[in-house]
Amino acid sequence: MVSSDVPLAYQIRVSLDRIRPPIWRRIVVPGGTTLATLHEVLQIVMGWEDYHLHQFTIAGKRYGDREHDVEGELGFIDERRHTLQQLSLAERVPFAYEYDFGDGWEHTLVVEKIVPSEEGSRYPVCLAGKRACPPEDVGGVWGYEAYLEALQDPSHPDHEDLLAWRGEFDPEAFSVQAVNAALRGAGRRRRRTAEDDDWVSDGPLLPIPRPPDGWARRLTPELSEAVEALPLPRDMLAFLAYLRDSRVTGTQSTGNLPLQAAREIASRFVDPPPFGMTIGDRSYPVRSAQDVWPLYFVHVLASVGELASGGRGRRWRLTPAGEEFMQAAPPMQLQFLLATWWTRVNWLLAVPFNFPGSALPPGFEALTWRSLLDLPDGEPVPFEAFADRLVSAAGLAGPGRDRDPEKDLLRSAVERMVMRPLAAFGVLRLEKRTVVVIGEVTVQRVHAFRLSPLGRVLLETLPV
Repeated sequence: MVSSDVPLAYQIRVSLDRIRPPIWRRIVVPGGTTLATLHEVLQIVMGWEDYHLHQFTIAGKRYGDREHDVEGELGFIDERRHTLQQLSLAERVPFAYEYDFGDGWEHTLVVEKIVPSEEGSRYPVCLAGKRACPPEDVGGVWGYEAYLEALQDPSHPDHEDLLAWRGEFDPEAFSVQAVNAALRGAGRRRRRTAEDDDWVSDGPLLPIPRPPDGWARRLTPELSEAVEALPLPRDMLAFLAYLRDSRVTGTQSTGNLPLQAAREIASRFVDPPPFGMTIGDRSYPVRSAQDVWPLYFVHVLASVGELASGGRGRRWRLTPAGEEFMQAAPPMQLQFLLATWWTRVNWLLAVPFNFPGSALPPGFEALTWRSLLDLPDGEPVPFEAFADRLVSAAGLAGPGRDRDPEKDLLRSAVERMVMRPLAAFGVLRLEKRTVVVIGEVTVQRVHAFRLSPLGRVLLETLPV
């Protein structure tokens, strides 16, 4: 028997009922996968297009998307709140998945085996399968048989119309490589919308690089404790759990979180951020979730890292990658978030003013990486001198007076898009001073910083 404390993986065979020759897939998913996420996985591996209603039937109970059963007529139990492990699914005991209540595509799922998750494995994954999925809206099993008969007979009166409808169709076609590529790209397909363009760095959206094998073995007990103590991974888990368990629809204007959801999520963070600020006698309320940086930071990482999908007027949900992230060990979670920030996110979203030149020069992230790794471990580094060298080497500014307005802006930008995020990842330790900015208004500014031992290990996992 596998210990309940060990992350589990479920190997499941999925068969489309009443079809000959058989259409089937073999998949592996984490035990923490909700039925809602399993539905998304099944749509991808089978080849459906998620146009219609669906339901699971397990031990006589029906699970589905409550959003599509507002009046309660279907009697769905909320599929978002039940994971495979919680349902205590047993090996060799079948359960059912039905898609498209009109065509009535019924699937039988059998858990072939339950095993400990393999460290470094990427789930969900398709191991094998046979034959293509029938086309959407073909008319169920009997309609599919008639479709194939007409398609394969050039003299059939419906042959030309069916060719015009769906084009050529090979019922024997199946590629496990294509299915797994679709699983890896599931979050991107559901996530990419116009409002996300500002979140993503310029250039093609490449896969997030995986760390070198065995890198986590470099973490001493002290460094492992440092990882466990960081709020960021725990805040991300709180964010993802809220999306999993709640119905959150992106705002119509930006696709951001509604304020009520933003408040509830932020209240679950390790250090809940304030909603609003007071300067003198005046109070400034939060008007958008984007105004609360710790929450916005986590939201951007989740979206660009494909852990969550959503957008304008669309519901924010966990992706299969988000389910996998929630089951990963803390060092793997932290390294993934850092790799997402370094290789995909547009750092300028951390700068709340117009950046000189409006864009980072090519290679700025790589230059920052080299500049940080050149620093001695643990020794304090004056921030302003480091920022000036960085912006000068990047060609952002030439020599100028120490208090030149443009130089001040660039220093502030470096503090916001390099110092503060890397402190959240545990890469840097910041030393701050109180500075008067307007009248009696004071702020905390970075005076010096240190590269932490954990930071060096993490930076060296990045293929910059």
